[in-house]
Amino acid sequence: MTSLRQTAGVVTRDRMISGLALLMLGFHLLAASPLWLAPNLVLRAGHMLFAALIVILLFPLARTALGRVADIALAALSVVSIGYAVVFAPDIVVRPPWTLTASPFEIFVALGTVFVALEITRRSLGIMIPALCLIFIAYAFVGPYLRFVDVLRPLAHGGVDLSEFVDQMYFSFEGIFGTALGVSAEYIFLFVMFGAVLQVAGGGDFFIAMTRAVTGTSRGGPAKIAVVASGLMGMMSGSSVANVATTGSLTIPMMKNLGYPARFAGAIEAIASTGGQITPPIMGAAAFLMAAILGIEYVEVVLAASLPALLFFGSLLISVHLMALRHNLAPLPRAEAGSTRRILAGGWTFLLPVAVLVVLMLQGFTPSYAAFFGLLAALATPFLRRSTFISADQLSAGVRSGVEGAVVVAAACASAGIIVGIVQISGLGFRFSALVTDFSGGSLNVALVLAMLAAFIFGMGMPTTAAYIIQATLVAPALIKLGADPLAAHMFVFYFAVLGQITPPLAVAAYAAAPIAGESASRVGWAAFAIGLPIYIIPFLFVLDLSLLYPQWTPDLAYTFLRSGVALFCMSSVIVGWFGRSRLAVPLRAGMFAVAVLMIHPNIWSTVAGLGLLAGIYALQIALGRGHKEETRA
Repeated sequence: MTSLRQTAGVVTRDRMISGLALLMLGFHLLAASPLWLAPNLVLRAGHMLFAALIVILLFPLARTALGRVADIALAALSVVSIGYAVVFAPDIVVRPPWTLTASPFEIFVALGTVFVALEITRRSLGIMIPALCLIFIAYAFVGPYLRFVDVLRPLAHGGVDLSEFVDQMYFSFEGIFGTALGVSAEYIFLFVMFGAVLQVAGGGDFFIAMTRAVTGTSRGGPAKIAVVASGLMGMMSGSSVANVATTGSLTIPMMKNLGYPARFAGAIEAIASTGGQITPPIMGAAAFLMAAILGIEYVEVVLAASLPALLFFGSLLISVHLMALRHNLAPLPRAEAGSTRRILAGGWTFLLPVAVLVVLMLQGFTPSYAAFFGLLAALATPFLRRSTFISADQLSAGVRSGVEGAVVVAAACASAGIIVGIVQISGLGFRFSALVTDFSGGSLNVALVLAMLAAFIFGMGMPTTAAYIIQATLVAPALIKLGADPLAAHMFVFYFAVLGQITPPLAVAAYAAAPIAGESASRVGWAAFAIGLPIYIIPFLFVLDLSLLYPQWTPDLAYTFLRSGVALFCMSSVIVGWFGRSRLAVPLRAGMFAVAVLMIHPNIWSTVAGLGLLAGIYALQIALGRGHKEETRA
């Protein structure tokens, strides 16, 4: 009897999740359509309310009567506290900030919303982000007392009382209902749904099959399939872990079967899946936040990210190719790779939604407008040909899958809004910028290294979106103060928020790849870090030479791109230990590393010196290779 009740409860919960997912999709489609101009607060609060209810159902506190009571209480608190913002939005938006004393009920709904944000984030993403939020909340109230502690005196501030805290968190657009949640509601949800619907319709299988046909028969083919397919899948997911789970289940066993070490197979998949978040035209959720924070069009972020993304995947493909040469790994047989023409003929319709999306964004329409019509095209695509038909149940499953991914992002954005609000009201951003300036001695190069380290510390174990928001609030202003271009500074911290997914000790993308590879998470994580080391150079390249972010097709850009490519090639050779047609000895690895360092700096003389050193290493490598062959013959 108990088993039957539990089964009935699970079925009911699943139906409620599916129903709420469809309602949430309808709400956002209506808000994005020309039929309804949704007020900002209504859209953001409604988005958070749907997310809270779905997260509570997806991640129940416990499968006991007491757990169910707690879930019901949390759902009721969500409806009352967040619903208040939806119902009374017209009054809230005209409320003068920090001039009214909050009433007891206003304090209740504000603190209730803060609690809901922290709890749904804890349930869906773990304790890391809520714990950091609690530290910032404590900082807001104990800030005046830090002046009595010598080490913490630079962080002291005038203090925040309860009424000011409530106003900042709930009754303004600088707290929970701020930019982060706004971007989640307006853009991220629609793009996540676009990818989920396209994937359930068969778009993911089409892209993987095309990649296999194009790259599979080259040296190191299976690993190149992982690189390219994961980049394409990033258009539909925006999550490194989801990319690993989707493409890794195919590519990792394929790499292992053809002789790749397990840790290498898992590491390549983890790096490539992480790179999906920086791949235009549909980048990770943080890219939309970047556009909103900088006040620029999303298409400008896409254009700025294009050349760095080419360098990212080009560097990874070089590492894969060199590793295949070193281990003499065979490509896929032609019959197993498949025919490009046949695959394209069978699935070209899956390119239509992507084309609609890209064309509308290039035409200057807003991302939400482009995503709205792209999503409609994705919903229609399976029904254009009989061979791609899907059932209503499959479509509903795709909608639910997309919503489940989107609500986790919404939870992270709501909690990140707490941190952003406290940074603004306490003035911590200015104080942190001053500390970075002091520690760096006013040097942008030193500040970039400090910013990289801070990015890894703040983003350890966090999803990219939350990590980027924290770094954009604290770290990027310090770089801008020292002379970095605003877009370059934000792209810098965005890159390292992404690379945090493959950086030990909490390399979450590597952790997702490890079980598929049948290898320990730590070994896959350190292998991903080592193989991906050349990629860590890319953010320094585009900060020091802005032509990579603002491409104008001139000889200067060609010089910069080729110089950057040589730097990444040399670093890949150092990591893999292969150059030309033979292994690279340790002294020559040191020389190649020196070449990479020389090529990073945009100075023409350092470039000439680097190329000269590279030519000398190549000549020596050829001579050593000939000597080894003659010894072998003798």
